[in-house]
Amino acid sequence: MMSSAFLVCKVRHNVSLSPCHATEPRVGIDQDLTEQLMRYSEPLQGVILSFSNVQLDRPYGAIVNEMPFIHCKVLADALVFQPQVGMQLRGIVNKIGSNHIGMLFAGIFNGSVAEAELPKGFVHNYAQDCWLGEDGSTISVEDEVDVKVLRVHVAGGMIAIEGTMRFANVRVVTPSSVKKIKKATHLNLEAGESITKSNKEKKVKKRKEVYVEEATHTNDKKKHKKRKLVEDGVEKEEEVVVVKPKKHKEKDAKKKKHKKDKQD
Repeated sequence: MMSSAFLVCKVRHNVSLSPCHATEPRVGIDQDLTEQLMRYSEPLQGVILSFSNVQLDRPYGAIVNEMPFIHCKVLADALVFQPQVGMQLRGIVNKIGSNHIGMLFAGIFNGSVAEAELPKGFVHNYAQDCWLGEDGSTISVEDEVDVKVLRVHVAGGMIAIEGTMRFANVRVVTPSSVKKIKKATHLNLEAGESITKSNKEKKVKKRKEVYVEEATHTNDKKKHKKRKLVEDGVEKEEEVVVVKPKKHKEKDAKKKKHKKDKQD
C-alpha cells in the first residue's frame, strides 16, 4: 500500500527582525521563512516545502541587551516532506546505471535502488539501456516504480533516499506516451536515394523584373525626369533633375561673325 510522505505540521519559529523591517514586519518574516524552504529540518525530520497561516505569537517583539534586532515568535503551518523507513513511495526513473537505477520522488527528491535490491531476475541490458526481467518486463527511463524506503541520507540540508523493490506486488508502469512520428520517407529504389516529402512548400523568393519609365518635362532652363522603379514588389518613385547647360550668346555671336569674315 502506498504511503504519503507529505504532512502538515504546526510550527513555532523564532525570527530576528532587523531595524529596517520595524515598520513592515511581515516582509522580514517572509524573508526569514523563505530561507528555510527546501532544506532539511532536524526538528521536523523532513524537508520544509511551504508555510501557510503565518501569524505572530505575540503582538510585540523583544530587544535583548544592546542588540538592534527585534526578536519575535511566529506560528505557521508547514508542509513537510518526511520520508520514513518502511514507507512505500512512487518515483519516476531518470537514470539507468549498470549497478543501480536512479529516480525522483515528487519530481524533486533523489532516490536510488541498488542492483541487489532490484526484483529478482532483472539484468542490465546495455543495448536497450534498461533493466530486463525474466518475463520480458523492463525498467526504463520515465517508468513509474514503487519503492520501499530503506534509508534516508542527509547531507548539506539535502536528502537522498535509498530504497528496495524486493517486496510483494511491485509495480512498474511504462508511460503510454508515444514518441513523435517521423515524417514519411519514400525510397527511390532505382536511384538508391531517400526522398522526404515535406508538407510545407519551400518558400521561393520571386524577384520581379526591373523596368524604368521615364516622363520628361521640358522647360526653358531645366529638364525634369521622373523615374519609376519596381523591384521586389516595392514601388519607388524618384525625381531626377537634369540641369540644362546655359548657352553663351555672346560667344556664339562672335563665332558667327568670325565665320562671315572668313567667307568674305
